[in-house]
Amino acid sequence: MSTLATLIGFKESVHLKAYINSTRRPTARIVFGGTVIRKSRAPAVAQFSARGPSYSNPSILKPDVIAPGVNIIAAWPQNLGPTGLPEDSRRVNFTIMSGTSMACPHASGIAALIRSAHPKWSPAAIKSAVMTTAEVTDHSGKPIMDGDKPAGVFAIGAGHVNPERAIDPGLIYDIRPEEYVTHLCSLGYTKSEILTITHRNVSCREILQMNRGFNLNYPSISVTFKHGMRSKMIKRRVTNVGSPNSIYSLELMAPKEVKVKVKPRRLIFTDINQSLSYRVRFISRNRAGTAKMSFAQGQLTWVNSKNSLNKVKSPFSVTWK
Repeated sequence: MSTLATLIGFKESVHLKAYINSTRRPTARIVFGGTVIRKSRAPAVAQFSARGPSYSNPSILKPDVIAPGVNIIAAWPQNLGPTGLPEDSRRVNFTIMSGTSMACPHASGIAALIRSAHPKWSPAAIKSAVMTTAEVTDHSGKPIMDGDKPAGVFAIGAGHVNPERAIDPGLIYDIRPEEYVTHLCSLGYTKSEILTITHRNVSCREILQMNRGFNLNYPSISVTFKHGMRSKMIKRRVTNVGSPNSIYSLELMAPKEVKVKVKPRRLIFTDINQSLSYRVRFISRNRAGTAKMSFAQGQLTWVNSKNSLNKVKSPFSVTWK
């Protein structure tokens, strides 16, 4: 049995629920409004797309990126009808699907594409290339939308994937194996849990004493101010995978609630695979958030002075608790 249905937005649903509760016999009808031909803005964040922040690992900004995942043509098995219901006797080779299961193959395909072009790159380097080259604007050149408002970093992360640009990111944020161990220790993992993951016996007490103020070398930045904290220092390391002699200059978009200082403001590379570090100090202009928890966001970008196509973007979020 087929059922007629329609999809409405959140604001409309509030009005609809209010009407349903206002009368003993609510009525409704669905009227076909005709075919509307127009060019819709794309990409845009789907209503069902997962959002951040990550409460289990707040030091990492989530999501990383967004990828195509709505109305995707996908292969379909022959033992099921396109609805997946037992009574559906139809058999098709392809169907249209939406969800993470559709977005993930796009991201995986881009990772495979980068791997084929750069076979020696680590998974972290590949992820960095995907994230720092992602787009935050749609085809009209305006911000990607999340419903009726511009999408924030907790909706799109670094942005919408761009495979063509990801092949040549200019700079990458790579992560060394021992840095993952330090990160696990900073999250409070036990010795046995870390042994299960890394097959290494480690002393988190010693590791954390040697790496005070440690931050995982991630392409995005997440900062949390709590208990009256006013300042926080973040360190990042980038590796040149572009031209041997490259100069990158900083472009900074900072929220008014936070003062952001970056040193140095220029990165001068003289060789391929050369790594340089920079520090970012976040200074809160507020002693605490205006609510239980409040957010601000921004972006820092390293722009190649010789090749403006290489723009290495890192979104950041600031949270007050």
